[in-house]
Amino acid sequence: MPSAVDVSLPELDVVIPIAPKDAGGVGLCLDSVLRHCRNPVRAVHVVSRFPVTAADERVRWLDETSIEPGIGDIEDALRAAGSRHPNASWYFQQLLKLRCFDLLDADAPDHVLVVDADIAFVADVSFVDHDGRARLPMGYPLRWVNGTRAAAPSRHSALSAAARLVPGWRPVDHFSGMQHHMVFERVVSAELTRRVEQAHGVPFWQAFLATSESSKWTGASEYVLYRHFACLLFPERVAMRHLSAVDVIQSTAAAGFTLADVLDAPRPVEVRAVGCHRFLDYAERIATMDYISDDLRRELPPDAPLKLSLLRGELSVAPALAPLVLP
Repeated sequence: MPSAVDVSLPELDVVIPIAPKDAGGVGLCLDSVLRHCRNPVRAVHVVSRFPVTAADERVRWLDETSIEPGIGDIEDALRAAGSRHPNASWYFQQLLKLRCFDLLDADAPDHVLVVDADIAFVADVSFVDHDGRARLPMGYPLRWVNGTRAAAPSRHSALSAAARLVPGWRPVDHFSGMQHHMVFERVVSAELTRRVEQAHGVPFWQAFLATSESSKWTGASEYVLYRHFACLLFPERVAMRHLSAVDVIQSTAAAGFTLADVLDAPRPVEVRAVGCHRFLDYAERIATMDYISDDLRRELPPDAPLKLSLLRGELSVAPALAPLVLP
């Protein structure tokens, strides 16, 4: 058992969805979770279209093609909602995360850590505290001025989508909860599903897609939805924190950086996680991304890799240049 583990902390399961574009770094992601998670890990469920094996017997593969709704079902629902974007696989992973307890066996713990496959933890981190509270990331600010905590007025599609989905939902602060991982709790997830299905009269996944903002590539966010729902209705079951991290985002069309490159780059000691993300339709996503202001968008080189440094809750965005240095 890794030295990071504190057996007095609550046990959890881990779910890691893997898109084909992220397959190259999944070993680094998986190793980082097993090395740095301080909570005892009962099992790690890797969800992908291709088999994944590991020396650690806790790692289990879940065949993506066996999960319902499938990508084809989601694509049909998005088209019906008026979306013109080829992003069914992106919504598939969002729904998989929100419905993570449906994927697990009956003796799974009450907390599930969901981790995006294109990040790696670089320091020991606990995800459920001794009081059983899920430690949720505050994540990227929804409204911000580059390099400061100052709130700048803006509209965010994830907020609008969540408010349409859940009656009474509202953000509790101007931090999103988007930071490439989330701790889901069984009780909170069940109540979220119950309220959505009662309000819309259709299965959760259909309501989630129907209320997304179809004009945007990223027209809803599972992390924004869940984090603010949990904070609003179950404040006693969650604990908030800023987790300092640096992420590189880039197009799938270019060679660019790898997760190994980002792991090897010099970084401040306070950084707890790093990521290297390849986006489909990168230029369009940057052009419509709510948390990048129009002024900053005009300053950034078109189609260039970007470095997102989130340190103590302050977000800075700058071009990612070789040799890579974080932040």
